[in-house]
Amino acid sequence: MSKPSSRKSGSAAPSVPAPAVDPDVAAMGYEEAVEELEAIVERMERGDGALEDTLREYARGDALVRRCRQVLQQAEQRIEAIGAVDLDAGQDPQPVDPPF
Repeated sequence: MSKPSSRKSGSAAPSVPAPAVDPDVAAMGYEEAVEELEAIVERMERGDGALEDTLREYARGDALVRRCRQVLQQAEQRIEAIGAVDLDAGQDPQPVDPPF
């Protein structure tokens, strides 16, 4: 016998809008983003702020994590592009513009 679902039929989870990209965060380098993220984590672990401030910090931290992942992914793509060049066949590596 199957257990009845506790969720009402027809009700969906509330949709959460995608976070807006903060131009300040989008322009950050990896080290700068990690440094700010570490500071946010320290403040949140101390529990110093009010709920609204903590939520704002959490959203900022999420944006910083996304930026760090983006920079790392771009670096990985650059490394793969460099590794794909066949130097033994006499091909010169193509210049790759830095993403940051």
